[in-house]
This record gives sequence, structure tokens and C-alpha cells, in this order.
Amino acid sequence: MLNDRQRIELALPAYLLFALSKLPGAFTPADPTLADRAQADISELRDNLRTACLEPLADLTTRKRQAIVRRLDRVAKDIVAGWANQSALSLVLTHWYFLKDLLDREVLILWQDSAMDRAVHVLLPMFEHGFDERKRDAGAQEQAGRLLARLRAEGLYA
Repeated sequence: MLNDRQRIELALPAYLLFALSKLPGAFTPADPTLADRAQADISELRDNLRTACLEPLADLTTRKRQAIVRRLDRVAKDIVAGWANQSALSLVLTHWYFLKDLLDREVLILWQDSAMDRAVHVLLPMFEHGFDERKRDAGAQEQAGRLLARLRAEGLYA
């Protein structure tokens, strides 16, 4: 059985990526002729991220679920508040590297065809052009490290 901290750790990456997907320009296609396809992909992405965020809370009572969602909101709002002066691409890459670190260390495991697995498979092609910009890519990796350090200071992902 998962404790509260573990539930937050599992839900937070999906929560942050969902919030990021709401930012204007975060997932704008480079080719304007792909706008309709991009809208469909973003819609699918949001559905999967919403599901992935709620899955770790599914077996809880309503009262307990609401308490964890409040803590999750509080943690995420502090992070989102720092997004103000960053480009959408930098934010997307930062959160990709944050997620990748969690996956590489097996803090987060993507079960095949889970909501988060489907979201990651939609996200990866969207990120490809950002990985080609070395300066932005290196900065995003550094920001992901800072994000993880900040969350560790709050007792998460230790």
C-alpha cells in the first residue's frame, strides 16, 4: 500500500505536465499545417495525464483523496509560480528531464499501456526539436536538477 508521500510522487509529474500543456505555445507545432493533428495529440495527452495524475489516488476515500490533492496542488503551485519568465520550450524540456530522471532511477515506473506510458509516447515526438538545441537542452537539464533538489527539500523523491 502506498503512503501519502509516494502517492504525491507518482502523481506530481503528470500534474506538472498537464499544467504545462495548458500554457499557450507549450506544444505548438513548428509546421502550421499540423495544427489540427497537434490539437488532437494535445487533447489525448491531457486525457492521459489527467488519468495518470489521479491513478495513485483511486483507492482512497473521498476525504483522504481531497487532502492529498490539496497537498499536490500546493506543491505544484509553488513550482508553476516559477514558470513566469521561462520559455515554453525550456519548461517542456526541463520537465522531460525531470521525468526521465525519475524513470531512469526507477522512482517512477511506466507500466506498458498505462495512462502515463501513453502520455510519454505522445510527448516524446513533440520534444525532438528541443533536444537539437544544445544550449537550451543543457539549461533544461540543469533546471531539472534544481527542480528535483527543490522537491527533495520538501521531502519528496529522497
